[in-house]
Amino acid sequence: MRPIINFIVVISLILITQSCSNDDDCTSLTIDITSLEVAYGCINTPYQMDINISEDFIIIRSQTIFDDLVTGTCTPQIDFEAFDLLIGKKALTNGFDTIDYDGLVKNCDNNQLSLSISFVLNETAEAPNVTYHVLVPKLAENELITVSLVTIN
Repeated sequence: MRPIINFIVVISLILITQSCSNDDDCTSLTIDITSLEVAYGCINTPYQMDINISEDFIIIRSQTIFDDLVTGTCTPQIDFEAFDLLIGKKALTNGFDTIDYDGLVKNCDNNQLSLSISFVLNETAEAPNVTYHVLVPKLAENELITVSLVTIN
C-alpha cells in the first residue's frame, strides 16, 4: 500500500508543477539605469558632452573607447566593470525642457532589451543637437538595446 501512496504523491506533485508553469504569466522586467549626472556629478550633459555621431547611438563598453570618442566638460572614470554607456545624439526642431528615460525593459518573451527616450520640447527656436546617455548594467558581450526616440511638443 505504501508504494501506491508514494506513486500518487509523486504524480500529484508533477501535475501541480506542470499546471503552474504558464507562459501567459510572462511579465517584462524593468532594469534600473542611471546617468553620469547621478553617478559622477556631471552637469548639463545634453549640451556639455559631445560624441561625433549624428542621429544615432552607440554602446561604449570600455574607458579607452569612452576617452577616444566622448568630449566635453565631464569625462569621468566610469566603472565599466559594472556599467556600459549608451550614448547618442538627437537633432531637435525646438529647444527642450527635459529628456525622460522610461527605463530599460527586458522583454520576457524574447529577452530583447529596449529603451524609450522622450525629448520634451519647448517653444524656443534654438533647434539644438543634444547628447543623451544612460549607464546600464553591464551587458553580455553581444547584447544589444533597441532604442526608440520620441519628441513631445
